[in-house]
Amino acid sequence: MIHWRKYFKIFSCTVRDQFAYIPAYLIGNIFLVVVLFVFFSLWSVIYSGKALIAGLSMTQTLWYLSFAETIELSKARVYNQIQEEVKEGSIAYALGRPYSYNGFKVARSLGESLVKAIPILILGFIVCSLFTGILPGYFRAIPFGLVLITGGIILNLMWGIIIGLLAFWTEEVTPFYWILQKLIFIAGGMFLPIDFFPQWLQGTAKVLPFAYSAYWPAITIVNFSMENFMTALTGQVFYITVLGLVAYGIFRTALKKIHVQGG
Repeated sequence: MIHWRKYFKIFSCTVRDQFAYIPAYLIGNIFLVVVLFVFFSLWSVIYSGKALIAGLSMTQTLWYLSFAETIELSKARVYNQIQEEVKEGSIAYALGRPYSYNGFKVARSLGESLVKAIPILILGFIVCSLFTGILPGYFRAIPFGLVLITGGIILNLMWGIIIGLLAFWTEEVTPFYWILQKLIFIAGGMFLPIDFFPQWLQGTAKVLPFAYSAYWPAITIVNFSMENFMTALTGQVFYITVLGLVAYGIFRTALKKIHVQGG
């Protein structure tokens, strides 16, 4: 209990500090309004004369993109923080503190990302409601959706920590982040619901970890069912566990590298 209390304290302190920046986040994410307007204009043409495409209505598609963008835009750049700490050598101070380095990064970055997500969700709700009306079943689905959005954020954090720790070997890890980002954009359904993919590709894409970062949280909210929710939640827990173990393994290997080199 005491062990986890430390990380909750880090998380809660970060949340409290980040709340001071909500007005700035709200203004900074006006970009989302532009993105959703572009998507609305594009999909209005695509949906012209059609009620449904791949089982989704125009309203569902726009709201889907809003939720997917929420997860993307709220990401903390934890990979960059780790990269800079490795380059500057300041990571040595962090390693001497009485907590897990990876655990600290998750707790702090999660607090930052969740606060960032609040104004994005508010903007998305306002804009999508104006363009297409309120999503049917929104208020029933959103409590479950918030759980999955949090899971998507944590999954992205695990990827970020893994990429950041590669700085022990490569120093510059930004290209790895770019590759991951493109995989989430395309294979994860960030810009296009996986339901729109060719049938032969959908099955594979839906079980990849990238889909649990974006597609599953968003599609569960716009097409809510407990079956979808449990599928999404189970997949997120599985991949968060796997990536957490990978991050732990990389970190332990990096520590050995430091000790061998005497740094």
